Amino acid sequence: MALAIVMVLFVFSFMSEAAARQRQSKSPQDIYKEMVLQLEELEQRSPQNQVAVFKLRDNLNKLYSHISGDLTDPFNKQGQLKVPDQLKGNDLYDPCNGLQDDQLKDALLQVVRDHVSVGYQRAQDLVFSDVDNHEGYVECVYTGRKLKTSGEPSATNMNLEHTWPQSMGAVGIAKCDLHHLFPTDSKANGIRGNNPFGDVDSAAWEEGGSKTDKEVFEVRPEQRGDTARGMFYFSIRYDKKIDPKQEAVLKRWHREDPVDSDEKKRNDRIQNFQNNRNPFVDKPEFVDRISDF
Repeated sequence: MALAIVMVLFVFSFMSEAAARQRQSKSPQDIYKEMVLQLEELEQRSPQNQVAVFKLRDNLNKLYSHISGDLTDPFNKQGQLKVPDQLKGNDLYDPCNGLQDDQLKDALLQVVRDHVSVGYQRAQDLVFSDVDNHEGYVECVYTGRKLKTSGEPSATNMNLEHTWPQSMGAVGIAKCDLHHLFPTDSKANGIRGNNPFGDVDSAAWEEGGSKTDKEVFEVRPEQRGDTARGMFYFSIRYDKKIDPKQEAVLKRWHREDPVDSDEKKRNDRIQNFQNNRNPFVDKPEFVDRISDF
C-alpha cells in the first residue's frame, strides 16, 4: 500500500512538474530524464519492488509521449518504442573525442544511460520476435541450434541468456537491457550458469563450438566478439567491474571476432526499442582506449 501511494505521488509529481516547467522553458524531455533517474534511485532503494517499478516506468513512458508533444503513442504499428533521439543532429560520440580510461567511460555513460527500459517480459518477447528473429528462426548464440518461432518459446527449449549474470548484478533495469540479452538453448544456458568467460583446455561439456570446464565458459568463435562487447557495454552502463583475467580474454575475443553487419543491424534494432546503442559496436576502437573495465 505504501509503495502504491508513493507511485501515485510520483506520477502526479511528474505531471505537475511538467506543466510548471514548460512555463519555465524546460522541456518535457529534460523532466522525463530526471524522473527516470529518480525511478532508478527508487528501484535501488527498494529492490523487492522491481515489478511495481517496471510498471511505473512503462506508465511514465506513455505519459511522457503525450506530454512531450513529439509523440502521440509510445509504440509504432510494429510495437516498437518511438523515443526521440536525444542527440539528433549531432554525432552521438563527439563528447568522447580524445578521451580514454575513466574519462571515456564517464562520457560513454552519459551517452547510453537515458535508455527506455522495456521491462523483462517485453524484453523476452522482443528478443525472440524481433531483435534476434531472422526469417522466422532464432539461433542459440552458444550452440548454433536454430528454432522456428515467432515469439518467446517454452523456457525448457530456448530462453534468455543474461551475458552479465543476474547473480553478479544484472538486476532491476539491467536485467532487461537488450544489449546483453541473447537467445540460448536452455541446457547450454544452464551449463554456463554464472561462470565467467575464459579459455577452456579440457572440456567437461562442448557443443557447437562453445565449451566449459565447469570453471569458465568459452564462447564459440562466431559469437565471442558479440559477447565481449555486450559485457563491455554492461560494465560502463551499470558501473560494474570486470575482473582482469576475464577482461584480458574478452578483449582478445573482441579482436578475434570483429563487428560484422549482423551485429550492427542488431544494434539498430535494439535502438528502435530501447533508444540507446552499444558504443563498442559503433566504435570498436573504444575498447582499446579503456585499460581497465
